[in-house]
This record gives sequence, C-alpha cells and structure tokens, in this order.
Amino acid sequence: SVIRTAQRCSLIHALYEVIASSDNLDDLADLALESGGFEDLYKGSGENENSTWCFRARNYGELPENENVDLGRVKRYSSRARSMGMEKQGLKALTNLLIRFGGKVDLQNPQVKIYIFDGLSEGGNPRKILARQIATGPKTSSISPAERICITNTPLEPIAAFSLCNVARIRNRDKILDPYAGSCATLLAAAMIAPSAETVGIEIAHNGLVNRDDIIQDFRSRSLKPPKLICGDSTKLCIREEATKSVGGVPFDACVADPPYGIRESTNYNENSPLEELFTSIAFDREASLANPSNHSRLLRLGGRLVAFVPVTDQQTLSEMLPNQDLKERAGLQFEVSREQPLNEKLSRWLVSYLSVR
Repeated sequence: SVIRTAQRCSLIHALYEVIASSDNLDDLADLALESGGFEDLYKGSGENENSTWCFRARNYGELPENENVDLGRVKRYSSRARSMGMEKQGLKALTNLLIRFGGKVDLQNPQVKIYIFDGLSEGGNPRKILARQIATGPKTSSISPAERICITNTPLEPIAAFSLCNVARIRNRDKILDPYAGSCATLLAAAMIAPSAETVGIEIAHNGLVNRDDIIQDFRSRSLKPPKLICGDSTKLCIREEATKSVGGVPFDACVADPPYGIRESTNYNENSPLEELFTSIAFDREASLANPSNHSRLLRLGGRLVAFVPVTDQQTLSEMLPNQDLKERAGLQFEVSREQPLNEKLSRWLVSYLSVR
C-alpha cells in the first residue's frame, strides 16, 4: 500500500491526504465538510471521535514580502516555513469544521495532524491546501552514527542502509543476512522496516574493533529485535552453516551487504573482491545443496535477492568490478538493477541488485 511504502522510504518525511483546495482560506472549511474528509473525527461518529488532534500551517517557497496577510512569526524547515500568523487565521477560518470534532487538542503527541499548506501550485496556480497526515517516513536520524554506541571507522549512513533493505524488498518474517555486518547499520534499518524479520550479521573483526554487546544495546535501546551475531569469516563454509542454522537451517530471503572498500573480509590475501567472494560462497552452497540437499542448505533461497554496494574509482567501470558471467551462472543469480552514488571526484559506489533465479 501507499502508506506502507511511505513508512519504509527513507526519503519521505510524511504522507498527506488532501481534503480541500482553494484560492481562498475561508472556503476550506465548507469544502472539507462537503468532501467528508474529517467525518471520522466528528462527535458521534464512533470511529475516531475521541482522537486527539492538532493544527499547523506551512508556507512553501519564498515568504511573501508585500502582502496584506500578516504571517506572524515563522519557523523555517528548508523550503517550507511554519507560519504562526497563518495558523491563527486558519483556526478562525476552520472554526465551523473544528467544532464538530469530538477529541481534544494535543500539541505534543496528537493522534491526528491537520495542516494547511500555502504556496503549493496546482495547475501552475498557488493554492491553499487543507490536508491530514496519514503516515510518516522512518526516523532515519535515530540510527545515524552520532546516535549509536557501536560505530566503525567508515559507518554506513542511514539512507544508504535503508536503500539496501528496500531494494532487497525485505518484509516481516524474512530472514536477512549481512555477511560484512560491521556495526550492523544495515540490520538496524532492516529491523526498523520489518520488525519481525530475523537478522543475522557475520563480522570478522574482534570485539576490540566491533563490540557485539554495544551492537545489541543499539537495537534494544530502540526497542528493535537484536540480530544473531557471528564472529568469523563469511567465506568459510562453517561460518555460513552457523548462520543458516541460526535461522532454522533454511536459506535466507535476502543478503544485504556493504563490503569493505579496499579491505578484504578474509584475513588471507585474495585476488577476488569481497563481492566476488560472496558470489563464490553463494555458488558453492547452491551447488552443494543441489548435490546433497539433505545435508546442505543453499545460502540464498530461490527468489531471494542479493543487494550490495560496489566501489568504483574513476579509473574503473562498473562492469569490470562485477562478478563474471560464469560466476553469476554458478551462483544462480540474475542482474536486476544498478544505481550510482558519487562519493567524491575519484570514487563512486554503485548499488547493485541480483535475483536468485535457479
């Protein structure tokens, strides 16, 4: 649904339902009464008649310099600004609507938020829009590095972590693996998006570098389900077997990874990139499960997704940094999509997605 999409998208602040739109502030109440967009809040409606509510006004774009309307004090939010003067005028204009509500006003934690947006265009003409908030996007700032106990030298920012999880299309009750977990930023995002998902993180670094107790506390302090943490090298079969056993001995629904840039996950020197190592692991487990399904589980289920970031310098191309066709076929993975995020003039990272097709 649209609401669920908004709730998991890191780029969405909030989602609103437009109830009425007019050039004239005084017309909004009658239009809202006619549309019935707030009927569930009316006294005697039974549904949400006791819901608490608040009203706010937002001005978008440039604040008018020469206008008869006194906007009063304003608080700016990027391209929008809260207008206290317009809120007073809005309350007066909406009186015939608001007196029908059964619930009390709550300015701190209301159950229903009502807005007037001024300065938004409809058909090229600025309009005054009356709307109610129906969903909010995730509070990604709550898992920013500055807010976490456990962070590494190069922590993944929240929006990138959410992007990995959303491209992987994770859902509640999914089993999610991060083979290069680090401080578990990606699994924190996964737990926010799908609270009942089972998450597993593999990290080779010892507790002196990545403290597992701090990671667990980062989850519990946010009332999120902690991941199962495995200390070891994800390229080793015994470590991958431990990971699948921790979720009941079945394959994972999604594998999400932000592999180390220039630092190998393996303690031994390896010419392969971390992504190639991961493909090799998926290929090995897939082939072993086909040969002996009773004793070996594939790492990624059929229909599951592998989503990862791939670093690419200005001297490289994305195609040369991805696993070759033979390795993709062995792993049973089919390329889906890629998106570039420039980090600086010399380096970009690409988000790539693969679907397990055989």
